[in-house]
This record gives sequence, structure tokens and C-alpha cells, in this order.
Amino acid sequence: MNTTADVFLENLRKNPACPHVVIAWGEEEYFKKAIGKAFREKAFASGEEPTEWIFQRDFELEALREAINSVPFFGGQNWVVLEDPKILAEKEKTGSRRAGVKGKKKGSTSVDELIQLLTDVPDYAFLYCICGKLDKRQAFYKTMSKQAPVVECSPLRPYQLQPWLRTQADSYGARFTPEAINLIQEYVSAADPVPLLFLQQEIGKIALYAGKRKLWQADDVTQMFSQLPEISGFALGNAVEEKKLDKVLTLLQEEKKKNGSEGLSVLILRLFASLRRLLQVKEMMGKGAQQEAVASALKMHPYGVKLAMQHSHLFSVESLQTCMVRLARLAAESRQGGRTWARLEEVLIALISQR
Repeated sequence: MNTTADVFLENLRKNPACPHVVIAWGEEEYFKKAIGKAFREKAFASGEEPTEWIFQRDFELEALREAINSVPFFGGQNWVVLEDPKILAEKEKTGSRRAGVKGKKKGSTSVDELIQLLTDVPDYAFLYCICGKLDKRQAFYKTMSKQAPVVECSPLRPYQLQPWLRTQADSYGARFTPEAINLIQEYVSAADPVPLLFLQQEIGKIALYAGKRKLWQADDVTQMFSQLPEISGFALGNAVEEKKLDKVLTLLQEEKKKNGSEGLSVLILRLFASLRRLLQVKEMMGKGAQQEAVASALKMHPYGVKLAMQHSHLFSVESLQTCMVRLARLAAESRQGGRTWARLEEVLIALISQR
């Protein structure tokens, strides 16, 4: 069964039955961790401690076979985890036997043997396989998707974040106000994809900060997020878009003191992304596009589009393009050192000073 992480987690919660094999693949580590946690909790009763087996990258298939098929003492169960099996990177050989047929035949590969093991897991074992990438054209994916849940863990984009945020708040018995959700989406708008593990951690801090208060406001978000280096480009980018020169200069000094030369290139790239988005919105507005059409085309949250449309009136297309070229050149030259912070300040002053 091919499915996505959110659908699988919901089905696992609702369905009384539990699969014995789950394969999670993709780039988003948050979903892989969430799936592993939910799968294990579903497989074993509260307080039950299964026999654990962990296999990483390069391992012997015979050792895996033993882990899956060894009968635990006192009627227990096995919990087997495969992390990024190296053998899945093997190229399939022509003439290999069809997956699922028992017995090693001439021309079979390690992948074939792995498929055989994973399609014959006993009732007392549960196996969780975590992969970075899977080729949907290969036998492993095609065969296992007919035998077990194969869950794609794709990153979330900022415009996809609202349901996830509501679920996170609900886990604490709380909820965000619309303004708080909009603010979080603005904070992470420069991060594509969204850093979910980091965001989950910060939401936990909001829960501690808010205490018994279960309606989380924009001020709660600001308290937790405003000083974090992971989103340091947000406040500066917003000040640039609003043409607040005094605030831009103050934030630049804070960034220089906090991150030094190591954080400069990341900051420049975030500013470039912010201005690029502003330019895209301005160009679409020039063609008569309305807020809904811009949000759909650029995969932005409507609130972010609303702000960008307001800010875009403060700049000409030419000034944005010129600043982006200067930022790109500055990013390329930043590795050479020199007075790069001062040059960044000059570039931003020139942009904000133009009418």
C-alpha cells in the first residue's frame, strides 16, 4: 500500500489491526520518527518490552533473518529496525528471480533476499524499515507496496503547514489563534522545506511558556521564536520589505555580533529569497493577478501574499532586480572575507533609499 505520512498515521490510529512491516522513505525526518513511534506503540501493549534489533546501512542478511525469526523467550516479541539498507542501492540484475518466491535461485540478488525476508515476517515480529530514497520502478518498491505500507515522508512547504500546526497544538490540548498560525508561517516562509523537527521543539516550548492557558496567541509565538538563529533572517527581511531603515541597521548589527562571518552567507541568501518573492508578487500584480491567484501560483500562504502585495508598492521592479544582483554577487564573494558586512549594509541602504 503506497501512502503518505499523514494518511498512514491517521489510518494507524483508527484501525484496530497493526501491520507487521512498515517501510518509510523520503527526506522528512520528522515523519520517519513519528511513524516509528506510532508503529511501535501500536504493535506492543503498554509496558511491554520487546527484544530489539537495530541494523544500519551495511549488515548481513543472515543476521537479519535471525532477528526476524528468533522466537523470544517467555512469549515475547521482536522489534526490528532497518536504517537505510545499503543493499537497496544495488542495481537490479536482469534475470533475477521474481520476488516472493522462496529459495535462493541462480541470478537472485541481495535485494531479492531482502524482499523474501520482509514478505515472510512471523506474527511475533514487527519490522520498521527506514530509507532515504526508493526507486518506484524497482522490484523492492513494486513488491513491498503490495505487501505492506510503503509510506512516503515528504517535506512540508510553508503553505501546507496549517493542519500540522493544529495537530501539534491539539497534542497539548491547546489551539493557536489565526494570528499565531499566520506568524509562524511567516517565520518559516524563508525555509523551504519547513524544518518540522525544529518547529516541533519550539512548539513544545510554547506549551511550557503558556502553561494552563490553552489558547496560544501571536505573542506566545513571538516570545519563543524571535531570538532563534534558525529564523534570524525573518525580522531583517521584514524590516527591509517595510523600508524601515533604522530597524534594518539595528538588526544588521545584532546579526553581525551574534553570527559573525559564518552566518553572513545564509543571511544574504534569505534576503535574496525574500526579495525574489516580493518581485514575483509585484510582477504578477502587474499582470492583474489577485491575491488568491498569486497564493496558488507561488504556493504561498494568503496572509504572506497579502503582506507581500502591500510591501511591493514600496519598490520598483528595477530596484528589486538590482538589489538581487548585488546580493548574489556579495554571496559569491563572501567566502573571500573583507568588509562584507559593510557592503551588505550599503546594498540594503541603497534599496531602501530609492523611491
